[in-house]
Amino acid sequence: MNPFSIACVGDSITEGWGLASPDTESYPALLRAYFPEATIYNLGSSGATLQSQFDMAYTRTNAFLRSLASSFDVVLLFLGANDVWYWTSKKTFKVELLDLIGEYASSLVILISPIKMNVGVYEDHKLKEIREIVLEAGKEEGLPVIDLYSLSKTSWLSFDGVHPSQEGQKEIAFLIAQALKKILPLG
Repeated sequence: MNPFSIACVGDSITEGWGLASPDTESYPALLRAYFPEATIYNLGSSGATLQSQFDMAYTRTNAFLRSLASSFDVVLLFLGANDVWYWTSKKTFKVELLDLIGEYASSLVILISPIKMNVGVYEDHKLKEIREIVLEAGKEEGLPVIDLYSLSKTSWLSFDGVHPSQEGQKEIAFLIAQALKKILPLG
């Protein structure tokens, strides 16, 4: 197989917050075992929101600047979990998502919906709304979507009920790898 590059754009879930060794236990690191021919970059930033009006907006992070500094074959766009707590509106979220997709116009962008979390009713409602927006944007833009919300389990989460445990990161990597094998022309 030909070498290719994957940028994993996201928040603390991508970065590997709470893991003993994010460099080896985060889902971007674990994807390397599934795609040894790929160069995989972890461009996660803890606390990042998709919506840019907040101080922790992904577009204000060093990870975002690094994501623009190179051209990647594939960009896995996995944001939205923190937007549950920093919310404006569905319209704003969608516009911001489409704008961010546009930043990676030279790459195949694959959208990933947020995972389920052990949070309150309000937050769970927002997660479902974000999932719907991600699915809708993927359909409108003709982009693949990996719907981790529908595939994830809250048993994958660590003590805080938000971040995946080491086992949860393994499950996320497995699901993303299975989806990528169907999406990418790797053979």
